[in-house]
Amino acid sequence: MSGPLLHAARAEALMAAQGLDALVATTYQNVYYASGFWSFTQPLLRTTQVYAVVPRGAPERVAVAFPVGEADMAAEVPPHAATLIPFGVFYVERGDGPISGDGDARLLRLGIETPPERTAADALVAALAAAGVTAGRVGIDEVGIAADVLDRVRARCENVSFVPAARTWRAVRAVKTSEEIARLHRAARIVEDAIDAALRAARAGMTERAMARVFDEAVLAAGGQPLFAVIAFGAHAAYPNARPGERRLRAGDLIRFDVGCVYQGYCADLARTAVFGAPSPRQAAVYRALLAGLDAALATVRPGVSAQAVFEAAVAQARRAGLPHYRRHHVGHGVGLEIYDDPLLGPGQVTPLEAGMVLEVETPYYELGFGGLQVEDTVLVTDDGCRLLTESNRSLRQVG
Repeated sequence: MSGPLLHAARAEALMAAQGLDALVATTYQNVYYASGFWSFTQPLLRTTQVYAVVPRGAPERVAVAFPVGEADMAAEVPPHAATLIPFGVFYVERGDGPISGDGDARLLRLGIETPPERTAADALVAALAAAGVTAGRVGIDEVGIAADVLDRVRARCENVSFVPAARTWRAVRAVKTSEEIARLHRAARIVEDAIDAALRAARAGMTERAMARVFDEAVLAAGGQPLFAVIAFGAHAAYPNARPGERRLRAGDLIRFDVGCVYQGYCADLARTAVFGAPSPRQAAVYRALLAGLDAALATVRPGVSAQAVFEAAVAQARRAGLPHYRRHHVGHGVGLEIYDDPLLGPGQVTPLEAGMVLEVETPYYELGFGGLQVEDTVLVTDDGCRLLTESNRSLRQVG
């Protein structure tokens, strides 16, 4: 509707099915998805108010309300939104120097020349009007809007009925556009290459922290932004959320990666496992079972299959393949603008998979005193099955 990220047809269909005349985004991910405006402040200070109004059937009337202090964000990376409405107080001066280029001109217009609305509520009311939404039923993402702002907007928009729509936004985003798939593919490749760089650097005595630094530097060099890095050696790998520390790499140690990055707003979340030296028989056997479980899950992925069925296939096969006590609460999740998009691949999750979903499918195993092993791939659901977006070596790799 408003740009290359929003799945226009899906948003229209969901609004029609739910009787909505518009959707209002309030989190920085949903605002970016709807309009192309990326807030600098909102990820750092969650009380920051930013909104994008997406009217049903009129994509050219999308409107964004944002703090005037973020006018530079709209100036440097112009959003797709048709109407930009700043609010609040912030000072950028117009000096005697030259206005050099489109960015300066946009910042001059949005940050200095455009009279801002006084409050966030004023700006949201103005954005609704600019988008042509003066009456009807509006779905608003309740996660990012302050309660007092919504109360004031409700009082001023007597002909509009506001209903919660965070779940609706997640449902729209569950199926990706081609641009989103391209960004997710690139994010996955950046992480895979960074894992390879970290393993090439493996040396006896190297600390987890030093290996994490190699990983992060490789992500940055490739144009990504490090998101998280669980990089753990030996018995420490049994800690699911292990923080890289001063543990030193020794012969026979497992090296478990559960790592991620962000590329142009889109997340990657991948896992690989290696051994420093030759793997022990048990390390090899456990990993074979986990990989068998992952492959069974991937063989199950296709449109119409429930998320729960993928979970059941993974756990059952891991148990049959040599890990009879294997237990999990889920074996993956959707991925996109958030590290956990819908759906969750877990028990009781009856959501049917759809073509265009991008999933992280994983089979981790953690055992105190032994270590942790994990393999996780990024997969695109296709019309007749799935396609891996990850390409790196999925075996239990031997380094050193």
